[in-house]
Amino acid sequence: MIISLKSTVGHIAILGTLIACTSQENYNIPEVPTFDEEYYTYALASVDEIIQDEPENADAHYHRAELLLQQSKANNALASIRKAIELNDDEPTYHLISARALLLKGQNREAVRAAKLARSKGGEPIDIYDILAEASISSNYFEDALHYSDSALVYAPKNPQNYFRKGKALVMLGDTLAAEQNLLKSLNLGADAVAVYGVLVDFYMNTDDYERAKLYMEKILQQPKNATDSRLLLQQARILRKTGYEDSARVVLYQVKAQTRTPVVLRELQNLHYQDRRYDSAAYYSRQLLDLQEDDKQAMLTLARVQNKRYNYSRAIEQYEAILELDSMQQYSTHQIARKELDDLRGKVAYLYRKKQEEEFQRMKQGVPSMKSITPDEPNP
Repeated sequence: MIISLKSTVGHIAILGTLIACTSQENYNIPEVPTFDEEYYTYALASVDEIIQDEPENADAHYHRAELLLQQSKANNALASIRKAIELNDDEPTYHLISARALLLKGQNREAVRAAKLARSKGGEPIDIYDILAEASISSNYFEDALHYSDSALVYAPKNPQNYFRKGKALVMLGDTLAAEQNLLKSLNLGADAVAVYGVLVDFYMNTDDYERAKLYMEKILQQPKNATDSRLLLQQARILRKTGYEDSARVVLYQVKAQTRTPVVLRELQNLHYQDRRYDSAAYYSRQLLDLQEDDKQAMLTLARVQNKRYNYSRAIEQYEAILELDSMQQYSTHQIARKELDDLRGKVAYLYRKKQEEEFQRMKQGVPSMKSITPDEPNP
């Protein structure tokens, strides 16, 4: 006889529900159970007991996978669900949880195949389209993500994640108005504000619309828990720099630097000071960056530019040449920029040299007295 594990896995939650339905006068209603490590240890032990007694119980292996997946243990979950599928390949729920585990591991193509297999076996469309939409977004198949999000919305029109994924797909497909409408709709239905506004901030930064990016970043930072998030503050500093608030950007960057001295922070300070023509400070942060990453071409490029601005052309050329001696495939775009700027600088130096030579020649020419004509004088008439 096969024992169903739904009651076993949800034993604590069900018990709480049953007690809650009785008269409060006779019983104290316990709090909702906490799904902590102790709960999962107990639940897994219960499932393992059944598997030990009935190793061919596919439902037991399925529920074991479900518990492991809830703890983000994707590899262990896959091992259990594969055993369940081996015992009963026709159960769509097994293929569905396999798809979720694969999605958690980042194996998006395999997750899509497992979800489609679940669909072919009669699985619940609401769960299947949810997985297909998420896997498509993660794989950058944005047209597929849009299609599956729309399909998911047919079955779950109040699910904020469906609007959120649709909005993300529309962002990448360039439909700005529809993207913003869907993202804000997801927010109204309860989607995470940081995630929603974050997509909009990234989008408007990538399209150089920094004013709108600034608007949504301010909405994120209105929440106290985000006010000290170094990642968000760093992004805010970039936006402030791009919108002309350099002093405010500097204050934010110093705040972030006090929390964490990372290459990303140092690079932002380097770029900000270079933009403000504070070349000593820009060079200072470039050298700090190189102390952490000695082959950082962007820092080396800034040092070369600083030397160029100071008319130290020989040292600038040396710095550019040092960049070009490194592997060209690392920081490829910076490598190409350095090559072009070096060619331009050499051209400028050659022009200045020729100009100096011409000026010297003109000075020499003007300093030599004109020679008298050697034509014989004609006799007086």
